[in-house]
Amino acid sequence: MRPALLARTERIGYIEAWDEQRRLAGLVRAGDSPAIIWLLEHDPVYTYGRHGTRDDLFITDDDLAMLGATCLASDRGGQMTWHGPGQVTGYVIMDLRRGPGVRRFVEALVDAMTDACHACGVPGAESDHERMGTYVQGRKLGSAGIRVAEGVSMHGIGLNVDPDLAWFSRMSACGAPEVPATSIAAEGGDPRREQVTAGLAAALATRLALQPSGAATAW
Repeated sequence: MRPALLARTERIGYIEAWDEQRRLAGLVRAGDSPAIIWLLEHDPVYTYGRHGTRDDLFITDDDLAMLGATCLASDRGGQMTWHGPGQVTGYVIMDLRRGPGVRRFVEALVDAMTDACHACGVPGAESDHERMGTYVQGRKLGSAGIRVAEGVSMHGIGLNVDPDLAWFSRMSACGAPEVPATSIAAEGGDPRREQVTAGLAAALATRLALQPSGAATAW
C-alpha cells in the first residue's frame, strides 16, 4: 500500500482545477507529495481530448453560453465528454513509474467506478476496459480519460450520479453517439452524493493499492 492524500472540494471551474492538477502533478513528480485522489464537481463543461474535435458537440458556442456551459480542448486522451452538476469527477495524480503501469491504472479507474455503482445499488453495472467505461446493459454510467506526463497521471474519471441527461444528447460522447448515457439515479441506485463519493474513494484506494491518510481534506 502506498500513501495517498484524499481531497474533496465543492463545485469548481474546469480550468481552475486543470491548473491545480498541473501544480499537484509537479509535486508528486518531484517526490514532494504522495499520490492524490481528488473528488469534485465541475461547472457545466464539454471537453474533448487528443482524439476528439469540437465537431463532436452539436450546438454552437452561443447556445452553450445560454445554457451556462463552455467547451474546451483538453490534454487528456479520449474524445468528447461532459462534466457538471450531478456528476462526480475524480482526478488521480499518481507516479506510475513505480507501478501499476498505464493500462492497469486505467483498468483500475474503470473498475473503481463499477465498484462504487454496486455499492450504491446498481448491481448490473459492468466494466468495459476496451471502451474505458462503466456500463449497465449498454448504457454508459461513467468514463475514464487520462494524461501521463513524465510518469505522473492527471485527469481521471467522470461518474454520473444524478445529472440532467439532456447534456449528453448534445454531443457524440467518446465518439459513440449511439450509446445512451445513464446515471446511478436513473438506474434505481442511491444518488446521495456523500455515499457515492465515499464509495468511489474507497474503491479507488483499494484498486490502486493506496492508503489515504486521515479524513478527506479540502483546499
